[in-house]
Amino acid sequence: MTKLKQTYVLFPLLTFFGMALISDSTFAFGFESKMQNVTSQLISTVLPLLSILGLVYASILAISGDAGAKARIITVISVSLIGFLAPAIIQWLQHAVGGF
Repeated sequence: MTKLKQTYVLFPLLTFFGMALISDSTFAFGFESKMQNVTSQLISTVLPLLSILGLVYASILAISGDAGAKARIITVISVSLIGFLAPAIIQWLQHAVGGF
């Protein structure tokens, strides 16, 4: 085996075993709050931006006379609605199974 191939094989293995030896509390510190921040950023900025871009794209298709534009508009609206309701749906499911 060449040196380069050994590096490609050994580095991931050593990384994996090194991570397995570190305690879980090291990774858990602040993880939940970081994930909540990422989720809130996605919901408050990325999702509305993508919804608006999807509606603009579908309306441009409708103006240009595309036959499938109506279906795209309905799809964008329904997916946006599900995306905006996702936190409430997740919270409802967590309470339904007895979670926090």
